[in-house]
Amino acid sequence: MKILDAALKQQVTEALEECADKARTEVILANFGTRSPTPQECNEQVRDAQGRTLTRAMQLGNEMHRVALQCAAEKLNKLRPGGFSLEPTYLYDLDSGKVTWLSPDEVARIRQRGSLGELKGSLVPDVVLHNGNPEQVQAAYDFKFPCVDIGKRPPWRKYPPGHPYDGMSQDEVYRQAFGLHEVPQVIPYLGAGL
Repeated sequence: MKILDAALKQQVTEALEECADKARTEVILANFGTRSPTPQECNEQVRDAQGRTLTRAMQLGNEMHRVALQCAAEKLNKLRPGGFSLEPTYLYDLDSGKVTWLSPDEVARIRQRGSLGELKGSLVPDVVLHNGNPEQVQAAYDFKFPCVDIGKRPPWRKYPPGHPYDGMSQDEVYRQAFGLHEVPQVIPYLGAGL
């Protein structure tokens, strides 16, 4: 069983902040050199590897998430081996308050069957700290990578009408589901905050 004390939580938070900074720097340098993208470039429509249309902001964010998660895996394996999960999937029933962790194999089977409806309303925080059992969440973090306005913290995403968590914000659902006081956003150069 892994204990999460204030000192270790601070080390983890600092490691994740370094990963967010690294991800933004690497991806921006690779795509734009030493300058930041313009609002127009962020809003450009592009195609991903699967041929789906998305904005450049989303494409850059996906690349930054990939780099940040790889960095987080390396750092957390040293700081907290066996006591974290990256992008774990949880089903959360708002009415009963029941939270069910799905193993990566279960998620893969659901996707393979094409039963994506089973994952509707699933929660997938970027980083979860736990006591060795992913069902015993001790802390959660979400990377956010704004394309422009990198000097201010973006608001948490609200779930749209028709969604199981309609009208609630992402952090509100995370806090409620996992019984956490806070779920920090980890943002390049701004660090972890609410």
